[in-house]
Amino acid sequence: MSCEYFADKGMKIDGNYWLVHPQTGVAWNDTSIADYKQAYEAQQILLAETRLSDEKSEKLKSIKEAVFDKLSNEQWRVQKAQEHVLSAELAGDQAEIGLCKAHLAELLAQREQLRQASDEAEETLAQISTYEELEEFTFDVNISL
Repeated sequence: MSCEYFADKGMKIDGNYWLVHPQTGVAWNDTSIADYKQAYEAQQILLAETRLSDEKSEKLKSIKEAVFDKLSNEQWRVQKAQEHVLSAELAGDQAEIGLCKAHLAELLAQREQLRQASDEAEETLAQISTYEELEEFTFDVNISL
């Protein structure tokens, strides 16, 4: 989007030429040109900030959804490990209990690692202030599970 003034064509606003001010219908003069350009630039900055904020919100939402889906889809592994621990406890096999608890602890640690990675990604995303930074930002939910 752009805003330029041409003496012979008038103000070019987003590709359209205006011989008069679009809101007032009054012919352009030095003051109205300067005022309009200043207001237009402020509006463009605000629009860019709003778009960046919206895109960051979408990216944040996708991170949260991806982590939730990953943890939900992998919940059966935790349940299975818990069942193995219970089965070993019922059998009274101390060696098997130790192995099963170690496996369960490993699964829980992986889940916590994913949560921490998600938290770090969310903090990084919150500090992004440009489109370039946002385009470079990535988050892979498949880090460890």
